[in-house]
Amino acid sequence: MKKESNLIIYDLILYLVFPLVLYKFLKPYLGDYWAMIVPTIPGILYTLFRFWYTKQFNITGIFIISTMTVSTAVDLLAGNAKNLILYNVYYHFALVVVFLLLLALKKPLPYYFMIDIAAIQGQDREESKKLYKHPSLFKLFQYLFVAWIIKDLVFAFAQWWMVDTYGIKAYYSRTIIFTVGGYVFGIIMAIGYAMVTMRAQKLKGDDSGQTSDEIII
Repeated sequence: MKKESNLIIYDLILYLVFPLVLYKFLKPYLGDYWAMIVPTIPGILYTLFRFWYTKQFNITGIFIISTMTVSTAVDLLAGNAKNLILYNVYYHFALVVVFLLLLALKKPLPYYFMIDIAAIQGQDREESKKLYKHPSLFKLFQYLFVAWIIKDLVFAFAQWWMVDTYGIKAYYSRTIIFTVGGYVFGIIMAIGYAMVTMRAQKLKGDDSGQTSDEIII
């Protein structure tokens, strides 16, 4: 519990407090654009450390690294502060398109993330794939993925509205809202994964009971 609390504190410092403070400090010297870019570097390094520390070398890790790489490339290609925010809007819309395609193909990312989590905890990957493919569990993964898609749509439209309404001043409110919003979404995902875990344990118990009955017979 203490370890998780520390990670939350580190997240808030690296993703919220540090970027806003450093942006305010660097803006007079570097201008809006580079003052937005530079504060993201510690967050990127921290995310890579978290990626290594949690040993997420499968689908979860590939997703983290690939999205971070694309997002950084988008920021660097923007060229100015306003485009940086607008390009992030386009990036989120592109993610939504990819997510909708995966949803249509019945390949929800939360399903693969759950398999990675189970593998880190020592569970057999192939057994986890079969277990989480159970209709009652797989349906929850699809619901979680739909929630994720809605979140990205809301974030994209919110960024679009803020930059159109407030221009570069939207950077502060955007950073705060999206950091807080990310945590709210994280709580929703955690609740969803907890429900999956409870249902999975119940399914395992039912299977064990059936096996025992068969042995008695």
